[in-house]
Amino acid sequence: MYLPHHLEPTIKQLEEDFAISDEFLIKASDFFLQSMDEGLKAPEQSREHMPMIPTYVTAIPTGKEKGLYLAADLGGTNFRVCSVDLKGDHTHELIQNKYRIPQELMKASSADKLFSYLAQKIESFLDEHHTEAKEKSTQPLKLGFTFSFPVNQTNLDEGTLIRWTKGFDIPDAVDRDIVDLLQANLTVLEINVKVVALANDTVGTLLSGAYQNNPAETNANTIVGAIFGTGTNGAYFETLENIPKLKNPPPGAKGMVINTEWGSFDNTLKILPRTKYDEIVDSETANKGYHLFEKRISGMFLGEILRVILIDLFKQDLIFTDLYKARGGSLPHRLAQPWQLDSEVLSYLQIDDSTDLKMSELILQNTLRLPTTRDERVVIQRLTQAISNRAAKLSAIPLATIAKRVKDQYKDDDKDFEFGCDGSVVEFYPGFRQAILDSVNVIDPLKGTNKKIHIRISKDGSSVGVAVVPALVEEIQKNPHNL
Repeated sequence: MYLPHHLEPTIKQLEEDFAISDEFLIKASDFFLQSMDEGLKAPEQSREHMPMIPTYVTAIPTGKEKGLYLAADLGGTNFRVCSVDLKGDHTHELIQNKYRIPQELMKASSADKLFSYLAQKIESFLDEHHTEAKEKSTQPLKLGFTFSFPVNQTNLDEGTLIRWTKGFDIPDAVDRDIVDLLQANLTVLEINVKVVALANDTVGTLLSGAYQNNPAETNANTIVGAIFGTGTNGAYFETLENIPKLKNPPPGAKGMVINTEWGSFDNTLKILPRTKYDEIVDSETANKGYHLFEKRISGMFLGEILRVILIDLFKQDLIFTDLYKARGGSLPHRLAQPWQLDSEVLSYLQIDDSTDLKMSELILQNTLRLPTTRDERVVIQRLTQAISNRAAKLSAIPLATIAKRVKDQYKDDDKDFEFGCDGSVVEFYPGFRQAILDSVNVIDPLKGTNKKIHIRISKDGSSVGVAVVPALVEEIQKNPHNL
């Protein structure tokens, strides 16, 4: 929709500032490939390259794995405990409980206070759903632990906490083994559970997607597990010779799942698009200068980018001028304060086709207490579309690049490639998935083959995937040469 002459040139320029060209996508994919190699070589993590963390998961599920396993997931303010019954035919049964972490335990005086609470909740879960597993005469139930904080992982069941994020601050947990902390507190309570694997949510999404995918039916191999939600990250399987920083690989391993931590792609901004609004949003965050790729594409940041643009346009006397006067010299609190504009709101504004955007008028009034004119709503919708379109196109870069990187692993296989994805943005944001696929096609990572690329939503990927890890370990132990 066109705007009056005093607005149209400014909004058109902003749309151009957020536009991503086909040439850029191809160039950025080449740079991402180079960044992967640098991360796989560098022995220490630094701001300059993606971490590319070895996970010590040395195989991808076939879907034939069987058995009952536990998964525990500490991802933030909630702690999830699940049991996953793998049926051996790409299907599973999932039971889960969610527990809120008390505020005082997020900043506890000792690590044991938090981990004792986690152990108690695992015990409560078993009391409710699996009383038979509590018998001392039975084999311990094996548990995979999803721990979504920065960890230096040195084995499948070993990893020390580097630092807390997401509002947690328990100093005496830093530099301690997370698996030991949980196992020790389970042992104190005499809970018949053994923690056998540590993983993050993106590794879980890859393993869950691969377990649930039946290539005989889909004609596709799952090659990436990706999160596009509040944050973004991805994992894939790399061959051993391409991981030079891995000095002591597990015996018999031919490769390993790599947690890319691609939210940190190009923290030095050698190639990523850069607007003054990106810089403002970055300046508002606790980890300024880090995760700059994530800050352009994930759900936590899309609404804030829109908000800071709107405030800037207001300061230029282009929008909200009458509203400001009518309110006696102020803007609604939810517009004036950072982090109040949720990406879910953007998803509704994105596709409003009502007359004069009347639906958007209601949404903005209800969510931000923001009265708007027709022209202001047009501005908001066009900016929303520009911001989300940039996010979707940038999201294609890691996916396409990994497809290009691993295609030789499948050179004797004619099946398509599938990205297993989880997260609210990729699942629910209108048009996001298709925009990713369109941009993947521009990069054309499988040039010269007849293979196609698909996105599959991998629900509960983190929980199911981390429960698959113990099953994989058992398969590897039984058949060490058949990884």
